[in-house]
Amino acid sequence: MLINLVTVSNGVNESEFGKILLSDVVVTSKRNLFWGRKWRNIDIQMGVGILAIHLLALVAPFKLAWDAFLFAFWTWVLCGICGVTLSYHRNLAHHSLKLPKWLEYTFAYLGVLSFQGSNLLGEHS
Repeated sequence: MLINLVTVSNGVNESEFGKILLSDVVVTSKRNLFWGRKWRNIDIQMGVGILAIHLLALVAPFKLAWDAFLFAFWTWVLCGICGVTLSYHRNLAHHSLKLPKWLEYTFAYLGVLSFQGSNLLGEHS
């Protein structure tokens, strides 16, 4: 016998906001992630940085230098693939790799150079 226990959550009816598909979770309030939120200093800095990167990308086809392109490609391979995917995710998060300490530290440093950010300063996403 199945009993639907999610019809009311915190006094909010399921029909008011809705239930998440294939889940027992009921959305009790809508969160506004863009308009009407309180923007912190780090939010504005990250937004300006991302906007600047995209504006510079519009200029790239007209100022293409193959040596700069190859430098960017290998930086992405080292920092993005080796630093984030291999070091942060596979090695530091899951411990699914066994690396010599010098290589583990090197890959972790490459991950730092990828500017992924952290929540160590009390920032919340």
